[in-house]
Amino acid sequence: MRVVLSGGGTGGHIYPALAVARQCEEIDPDAEFLYIGGQRGLESKLVPQEKIPFEAIDITGFRRSLSVENIKTIMRFFKGVRRSKALLKKFKPDIVIGTGGYVCGPVVYAASKLGIPSIIHEQNAIPGLTNAFLSRYVDTVAVSFEGSEGAFPKAKNVLYTGNPRATTVRQANRDRGFATIGVPMNSSVVLVVGGSRGAKAINDAMIAMAPQLSQLKDVHFVYVTGESYYEQTLDSIRNQIGSLPNHLHVLPYIHNMPEVLACTSLIVNRAGASFLAEITSLG
Repeated sequence: MRVVLSGGGTGGHIYPALAVARQCEEIDPDAEFLYIGGQRGLESKLVPQEKIPFEAIDITGFRRSLSVENIKTIMRFFKGVRRSKALLKKFKPDIVIGTGGYVCGPVVYAASKLGIPSIIHEQNAIPGLTNAFLSRYVDTVAVSFEGSEGAFPKAKNVLYTGNPRATTVRQANRDRGFATIGVPMNSSVVLVVGGSRGAKAINDAMIAMAPQLSQLKDVHFVYVTGESYYEQTLDSIRNQIGSLPNHLHVLPYIHNMPEVLACTSLIVNRAGASFLAEITSLG
């Protein structure tokens, strides 16, 4: 089985695609993959770490307001379609799977024009612009929430599957989670995370709370800032409390989030659809 995956921009689109890859391997251990993503998206870092071949296309999303940039985006879209067709003809996939984000638009659209079977997966109850556009071209739309099938009136087939990321979390190793964040086994852990790219509002709140949290020594606070906010946030916390106490952990990113979730006692997070699927799968 040869599978092309596409989806990106944030972890909420990337991790479901990677979960699908792992599930395909369970069905066919000899399955081969190609991931087509954006040059500047988070997928360009995460996918190679999973040992999956990666190819990039240059694409940007539409601005919702009137802008000259949208004309450039249309031009990049058709350029992305041409490159995607070339990559698909070379790889010869049996199926193309898109998990959302503007980068999968030209990839899945190209697959439909080449007659390659295609699926898109929607993580949210209300579809994003890209998946709404692609739904009329693909063979099947997979949805995460039962009852959201009606959001795709022009789709040929809509199937309720849930979020594939949930399976990954259920199988996570709890002990590795403790080791990842450097916390003693069976400690009480509060995980604060604002999504794969971080969230400024949560960062600001954690900076303000740092003096109080530094006094709560019976609980380990693991705070994930997002890479772009990390240095500034860490400096702001240190300016208030000096060096970090052993129970306060400030990290830019966690690559093995399922294992860390498995060892977490309480989670404070921005409610992204894929992250909610991960949390609920743990009960």
